[in-house]
Amino acid sequence: MTETCTPTFRRVPPDAPFRVPVRGRAYLAGSAHDSFPESVPDSGDLIPTLALDVDVAPGPQLYAAVRDAVDRQLPTHGGLLLRGMPLTDRRGFEALVAGLGYDLVGYRGGIAVRRNDSDVALHASDEDARVTLSPHHEMAYLPGYPRKILFFCEKPAERGGEVPVNDIRQTAALIPAAVLDEFRARGVRYHRNLPRASTEGETGWVDTFGTDDPGTVEEHLRACGYECTWDADGRLRYHYRRDAFVTDRVTGQELWFNQVTELHCSYWRAHPGFPADLPDGDYPATTTYGDGGPIPPELVSYLRGMLWRTTVAVRMRAGDVLVLNNQVVQHGRFAYEGTRRHFVSLTS
Repeated sequence: MTETCTPTFRRVPPDAPFRVPVRGRAYLAGSAHDSFPESVPDSGDLIPTLALDVDVAPGPQLYAAVRDAVDRQLPTHGGLLLRGMPLTDRRGFEALVAGLGYDLVGYRGGIAVRRNDSDVALHASDEDARVTLSPHHEMAYLPGYPRKILFFCEKPAERGGEVPVNDIRQTAALIPAAVLDEFRARGVRYHRNLPRASTEGETGWVDTFGTDDPGTVEEHLRACGYECTWDADGRLRYHYRRDAFVTDRVTGQELWFNQVTELHCSYWRAHPGFPADLPDGDYPATTTYGDGGPIPPELVSYLRGMLWRTTVAVRMRAGDVLVLNNQVVQHGRFAYEGTRRHFVSLTS
């Protein structure tokens, strides 16, 4: 009788060191600000790289090994890079996610430019490849945000496309207490401006909420406590307040958790697909203090720089799976050249 070998993950050395330029980068909002670093390093040992100790085909044994590694190590490290997984395409990644048994988190109300064509694995981003996405918490602007995020690399870019990751606890330690106190007291207000139909650079409200019925959308928004209006051309505008911090339900630690920078109108002013001279509220989104007061643009740029000062970069290979604790570790995307196919699953 042949014994079945249960696979486990072992820690392996990271790739050779590298750095990615940041300061003055094209289409990266705020990158000319003095607070931005010249470049960011690779993640090194900060995000442990794990590999299977035996060859194993996709199936229950693999899924159990991944679940064990994530449950044991993610609380300590905040992120794990599972190297060279026996996965070749999106379908295999979706089978893995389903086999892990975590509850999936839907993307209703999300703002990212991505095809919402699956209940399990979404396209990581369909944003213009020239644009670098700063580190951010997934869906931090919504109450139903995911706790864990899993990225799968089906095909890496020919050049660029690294994943910047950032431990928000390190960032918050750099931000002056007076700034944190201001946000703690006033919160953040998110302002959204959605066309009816999606375009290359904007996700419309039909795709955002999964319905073409304005009444259903309005009912949902008002049930959430959001204030909304409709423009004559069918655009939907709404806004709502959220706290700038959350409490980690495991450790009890207060965490800086918001998208005050990435959803600020200055993101689109630096974007190649949008004019730079529109009023703040005419971009797809912007942020203010929770009471509606403007956040000084200088402060927004400074906060972006602080995020990048504590950021490192992960360079994924085909078959890699990157797992992040979304409450603690932010993620983004460097601009890239060529075809890049990354998928993401959002879980509890």
